[in-house]
Amino acid sequence: MTVVTYAVVDSGTTTTRLRLWDGARVAWSGSVAAGARDTAIDGAPTAIRAAIADLLARVTAETEARPAAVVCSGMITSNLGLHEVPHLRAPAGPRDLAAGIVRVAFPDLGELAFVPGVKTQPGELTLGTLASGDVLRGEEAEIAGLRARLDLRGPVTFLHFGSHHKAIDVDGEGRITASRSAITGELLAAVGAHTILKSSVVPLEELALDPAAALAGADAALAEGLGRSLFLVRVGEQLGRQPRERMTSYLLGALATLDLPLLPPPGSARIVLYGHGFFPEVLALLLARSGGHDVVRVDGATADAAAVEGAVALYELAAGASE
Repeated sequence: MTVVTYAVVDSGTTTTRLRLWDGARVAWSGSVAAGARDTAIDGAPTAIRAAIADLLARVTAETEARPAAVVCSGMITSNLGLHEVPHLRAPAGPRDLAAGIVRVAFPDLGELAFVPGVKTQPGELTLGTLASGDVLRGEEAEIAGLRARLDLRGPVTFLHFGSHHKAIDVDGEGRITASRSAITGELLAAVGAHTILKSSVVPLEELALDPAAALAGADAALAEGLGRSLFLVRVGEQLGRQPRERMTSYLLGALATLDLPLLPPPGSARIVLYGHGFFPEVLALLLARSGGHDVVRVDGATADAAAVEGAVALYELAAGASE
C-alpha cells in the first residue's frame, strides 16, 4: 500500500521547521534558523525561502519521500512571511480554515499551501476596547490536531506556551471563538538575559523546577506586584542566600501569574496546557492549588505531533471539499 506523505512547514519568528508526516507519525524533522525576524531585517523573505528550499532538498535526499503537498502555517502566512494570508475572523472552525487555505506556486519551491490564522475582533477597536482583540497564526493547526488526539468534546480553552502565551477558546463544534495573548515567554527571556537578574538565576536547561519556590514567586507577584516580585529574585539570592536554582523557579512562578487573567473562570471550560518549557508545569501547580479547574497537560512531543496532524487534516478537508 502506498503511503501518502505530507511536508508540514511551521515558520515562526526565528525558526523554520519542516516535518514529514507519513499518515501516522512524524517520520523526519529538520529546522533552519530563519523566520519573520529575518524578513523584518532584510526587507524580503529571502531567508525563509532559502530555508524551505534547503529543508525540502534534505527531506527528499534523506527519506526519498515525495510529499503529496507542502502545508505551511505560522508566521510564514504573515506580512513578514513568505506569502501573506489574511486572518479569518473568529468564530472560525475547521471547515472555515480549510476553505481559507491558499495555494501558491513558486518557481523554485513548487506549490505551497498556506493555512490562515484567526483574529479576534468583535467590533471596532479603540484604546478602551483593545483587550477584546487578538491574533494567532499556527495555533489553529495545533488545536485541530489536539482536539482529535485528545477526543475533546464541549468547550475547551487551550493555553499554548511559547514566546507568546495564548489562551484560545474553542466551542463544542471546534470553532475558535476568541484568543488572548501575553508576551510571557519573551519576558522570561528578556529578564533572564538582559537585566540585573541574570546573575541571580541559572539557565533553564540546567534547572530542576522547585514547586514550592514557584508557588512562592506566584504569591509574591499577586501580593506585591510583578515588578517588586522580580526584584525579590535578587533579594532572595543576595540577602536570603537562596540557591540560584531556587530563585529561578521563584522567577517562573512570578511570571506565570501573567497568564492567570487569560483563563476562563473555574468550571466554565476544560483547560488544556501544552507547549515546551516549565510554564505548563507551573500553571498546573497554580490551577491545582486554586481548585475548580478541569486541567489536561500535554507534553511537548505530543503537541508537536498534533500540530503536524492538524495541519494535514485541514489540508485534506480542503482537498475533499474541492473534489
